[in-house]
Amino acid sequence: MLAARREQILQILSERSFVTTEELAKLTGASLPTIRRTLQALAEEGVIIRTRGGASLGTPSIGHEIPYLTRARVQLPEKRAIARAALELIRGGDVIALDVGTTTFELARLLRTRRNLTVFTASVPIAQILANTEIAVFLLGGQLRKKELSIVGPLALRMAAQFYYDRFFMGVAGLHPEAGCTDFSLDDVEVKKVFLERAREIIVLADHTKLGHVSFTAICPVQKVHRVITDVGANPQIIAQLRELGVEVQVVPIGEEHPKNL
Repeated sequence: MLAARREQILQILSERSFVTTEELAKLTGASLPTIRRTLQALAEEGVIIRTRGGASLGTPSIGHEIPYLTRARVQLPEKRAIARAALELIRGGDVIALDVGTTTFELARLLRTRRNLTVFTASVPIAQILANTEIAVFLLGGQLRKKELSIVGPLALRMAAQFYYDRFFMGVAGLHPEAGCTDFSLDDVEVKKVFLERAREIIVLADHTKLGHVSFTAICPVQKVHRVITDVGANPQIIAQLRELGVEVQVVPIGEEHPKNL
């Protein structure tokens, strides 16, 4: 019950900029004390921002990484729209690298009916969801990073560096015209950098909350990226700046099966 209530609250907050405690009680059917306790727990985890009389989802601070299983529940319509657009870029026979993260996981879900593909990933959830498909799946070996459910360390780097990739679908915690692509974990970033150097095409999958945000450690400058796929909630000024730097930006509508270039 507690997990379901948390998920429900996070979904509501992802759809609104601010929700009062009373509104959350009505929408969830929970009592006010229960809502307050749940909000307090989420605030202590750094997932939401408590304000007088309510809460907002907020933006994580530079050094704070929201756990994978929590992130998977927010901006889900945006992530799925971005994943549908990314799916159209994958061709039969491709060797692709799928980064760790919740948006790349949504792309992996869509790949399950595909054949004649080879997928490399450091993400345990992605490897699991592709396990019973006709796709050739290579999970990097190494140390399990439990917070992100990713594989990191020297063994992972050596394995990733042995191959070349048609496309690398990369997730980021932040994408800023000046600061470039950034993320939370130094260990995960080291793996990303290997994929970056070995891939023919770099495609960043980033919902609107990532654009203009700067996280803890640098991955690469934006000029290294060939394409960014984001959603219609993205800041138009940031999109224009990225395009001025030579990055192709694809903006997709939410809830439609056939995304467009806007």
